[in-house]
Amino acid sequence: MHRFRFKNIWLLSHREKKARHIGFHPNKNLLVGRNHTGKTTVIRSLFETLGAKPQGKLEQWDENATSLLEFSVDDKSYFALHQDGRRALFDTNFNLIVSTSKFGDWSKHFCEITDFNLVFSDKKQAEVVLADPACFFVPFYVNQDGSWQSDWNTFGGMKRFSAPFKPILEYFTGVCPPGYYTASAEKSQHSKVLEENRREYRLLERAIERFSKTIPLSGPKVNADNFSLEIEQLTKEVNQLNVRQEALRNVAVREQELLKNLDHQIQLAETALVAYDSDAKYLFKKDAAPLVCPTCHAEHEKPFLDLLEFAEDARVLRELAARLREDAAEVRKRTQKAFLELSSLNENYLRISRLLDTRKGALKFQDVVGSLGAESAFAAFEEERKHIQNAIDAVVLTVDALETKMNELRSPKRTKAILTDFREHYAASRIALQLQSVSTKTMQLASRPSLSGSGGPRSILAYYASIWRTVQSEMGTYDIPVVIDSPNQQAQDDFNLPAVLKFIANDLPAGMQLIVGLETPTDFIFDHQVTLTEKYAMLNEEDWEPTEQLMEPLLRKMYLTTLSQG
Repeated sequence: MHRFRFKNIWLLSHREKKARHIGFHPNKNLLVGRNHTGKTTVIRSLFETLGAKPQGKLEQWDENATSLLEFSVDDKSYFALHQDGRRALFDTNFNLIVSTSKFGDWSKHFCEITDFNLVFSDKKQAEVVLADPACFFVPFYVNQDGSWQSDWNTFGGMKRFSAPFKPILEYFTGVCPPGYYTASAEKSQHSKVLEENRREYRLLERAIERFSKTIPLSGPKVNADNFSLEIEQLTKEVNQLNVRQEALRNVAVREQELLKNLDHQIQLAETALVAYDSDAKYLFKKDAAPLVCPTCHAEHEKPFLDLLEFAEDARVLRELAARLREDAAEVRKRTQKAFLELSSLNENYLRISRLLDTRKGALKFQDVVGSLGAESAFAAFEEERKHIQNAIDAVVLTVDALETKMNELRSPKRTKAILTDFREHYAASRIALQLQSVSTKTMQLASRPSLSGSGGPRSILAYYASIWRTVQSEMGTYDIPVVIDSPNQQAQDDFNLPAVLKFIANDLPAGMQLIVGLETPTDFIFDHQVTLTEKYAMLNEEDWEPTEQLMEPLLRKMYLTTLSQG
């Protein structure tokens, strides 16, 4: 059973330069003060600091006031800091764990440190969402603004969940304990894996069906040993054919590219020679007009040396063209040789074809090759099918085991035992609170009483007390502080009020932490008492300096981290 305890709370108003520090005993605590002295403010701050906002509003209270709460979970201490919707969580050494103004992020971290794994269906988004701090505290806080009636109106914001109160009570009383939700979460994860495996299996089945229509595996099964020599020969022939064919193709491609380049160069040389012949005829004519530049219109003479150089260039060009033609002829020979060798590979194909036509009795080797290929493919399909089926079987076993565990955790026998205890506790609490006996045979965990008059608050208190006693039993899951704000509801008379106070002080489960707010002192013994006397002045100047020194470094950490995240 997890154990949660309030330890200390500090409240500070920068506007008023005042603060207040209140410590709590691990057992019974009493806050005494007349109306408007601040006891409700202290109590509400316990929950608001942790993200659970009670119904109602505070009068003349600084909305920007800061609260720092020290609490423990299973004897591990934490500090929660809150100001104007921003919250930060620190460990016992004031190391920052999280700082956020987002309620969802805060709820997630709160549920992690408390191991609170209850989930609900969200009304708006129709999906599974994690419970929040209000769900954690709602069975254990009786506030004066919403808890003493027949409806659950303790905290705001809970209407976003779909019918949350029955699951909450079942969670804490052990009807549907945390282990159930842990197993449910694991089952959900494995179910997703199972669905994925089954989807993959269905896809494989469709692939096999299509493959069977394309390459049917029909007729007699063949024995590859009968054709072992032929298979070996076929493999050798095919490998040689592929290697030689690839080499010849590479040679043919290279030679064709070289021949193409040579032909292009020859064409360029021949074109240049044609142009030379035309120019030479003009230059060597005796009566030819002088050369005139087409750009500057300057006239140029035709010296004899220039004419010789021009003729020499033509001679070199003719020799180059001749060599290119020789090279091209050699490349054509090599190209033709490569294509002839490629053509000769047809003999290999004919040889393989004859090999495939080899018969053993009425069975052709071609049939063996095709059959072996199909058999290999189907064998691979079958291996994959077995692999997926084994994975499916393993996940199914895990899901079945988790379902068995969930059924055991929420067995009818267990539920009946818890309900029996709850009903007996309610009947006994009514007697202790001086209410008439009623039949409880059909009473359920979420069946809040609806009784008018002064008996209404006492029946509600009896109902809450029966929940607390059931939670404190061996099948309960959490030990959470019980907080009761102003039990003197509906003008309890001098006969019933002492019975209520006696019941709260003496008859509630021993060992649990109790915080009670009362208007007047009582003779019943509490382990720790805080008395508030000044109206609208619960904070004081004496606590300002030590509280401000404690809070200021934490506020800086909270806001610096929030700014960096934003």
